[in-house]
Amino acid sequence: MDSPPLRLILHADDLGMNRAVSEGILRGFREGLLTSTSLLANAPYAAAALRPWQELLADHAAGRLPSAARRNALADSPHPFDLGVHLNLTQGRPLSERYPAELLDAAGRFPGVFALFARLGRYGDRFHAAIRTELEEQVQLVCDHGLRPTHLNGHQYIEMLPALRPIVAELLVQFGIRVVRVAREPSLWRSTVLQGRFGRWPMAVVKRLFAGRFLARIDALGIAHPDAFFGTAHAGCIDLRLLERFLANARRDRLVEVALHPGEASEGTSAEDRASGWHDPLARSRPDELRMLVSTKLAAYLESAGWRLGRLAG
Repeated sequence: MDSPPLRLILHADDLGMNRAVSEGILRGFREGLLTSTSLLANAPYAAAALRPWQELLADHAAGRLPSAARRNALADSPHPFDLGVHLNLTQGRPLSERYPAELLDAAGRFPGVFALFARLGRYGDRFHAAIRTELEEQVQLVCDHGLRPTHLNGHQYIEMLPALRPIVAELLVQFGIRVVRVAREPSLWRSTVLQGRFGRWPMAVVKRLFAGRFLARIDALGIAHPDAFFGTAHAGCIDLRLLERFLANARRDRLVEVALHPGEASEGTSAEDRASGWHDPLARSRPDELRMLVSTKLAAYLESAGWRLGRLAG
């Protein structure tokens, strides 16, 4: 009996963060091999990023994308590309009007992920309802544009934090979303320490621990997720060589998600965006990941290694 095909999700986080990121992601679909993205719904460019999405889907369905031939060679799914919500409580400002000041900085912005973790630990479930309302609004923004989110994942992996796991589970059920990211990454020692990235290994191990606990809750709900994930320790530094090494060790997994952060070259963060907390620490590296996505070398490698392009939503 033939074994199921190896299916690969090439996912881009941060759609809507700014013009350079959003245009780079859309180019990654049109000219490259992206199959999935997720929207930062509270970001400055979120609404503008959704406007060309339907056109992208129509061009894909009609075979008009510049990357169509390469996609066909990789048995790309005929289903629409995945569009999820990148749940965010760590950057920018909240969408909801009554978000707790205790979970914001002095300027009314979300704090970083470490500050969020500390405050959630301090206040426990006190702000469960307010956090749920905020994340509901982020999902609803996509629905209000006539789109149905295919999946959820968290900006800076917040979906794995203990106080947020039940809220994410509730949102999945409420909105009928059947797929979520579970960032439980295998082979961390091989992809960090053995690659000379010693400083990235400790935090990656912590993320994997939290991901394992998140996985237990998601499996209990019967929510789908990829079999393997790559990217928790490699934001902004995934190149073809590193990707090849990971995928060579992931061949026992049928559906694999790789989280990327592509974008066009940035002209810098405006004073207004910076004041709102939208500095992009990955701005320099995003064009490198975009170049990999649109390269013929990536397509050639995936075809030779037997990978097919898949979808999170089926």
